[in-house]
Amino acid sequence: MPFALDWSDSEVRDVTAEGGSVWVRLSAASVRDGQGRRGWLAGVLLSLADATLAGDPAHAFGRVAEGRLRQDGRDIPRPSLPDTLAGELELSLRMANGTQLTCTARSLALDAGDVTRFTEDLSC
Repeated sequence: MPFALDWSDSEVRDVTAEGGSVWVRLSAASVRDGQGRRGWLAGVLLSLADATLAGDPAHAFGRVAEGRLRQDGRDIPRPSLPDTLAGELELSLRMANGTQLTCTARSLALDAGDVTRFTEDLSC
């Protein structure tokens, strides 16, 4: 089942950069399912290729206060999960702890993994 990723309130577990690749692992991804219900997925991985990272990945963890994804100059406010995007990509994340990361890349794979389970948000 496809999901729509909400950047705000997602939680970053860690960010790794090696060579021309960047990986952003989300411990809790804030999502909406196909019926519009809000909930969470654990273990989501964002893989960026031909990538350049600006910011300190060592402090990029915890709640995402604000996120923005652009593809070829257009905003992608709620990317599909899973999905693969290509083109001129820019991912910007501002963490609740104040850390700002910006990554430019040529491709982005959003992977929910095989063991990810949707947990509906039951808050009032």
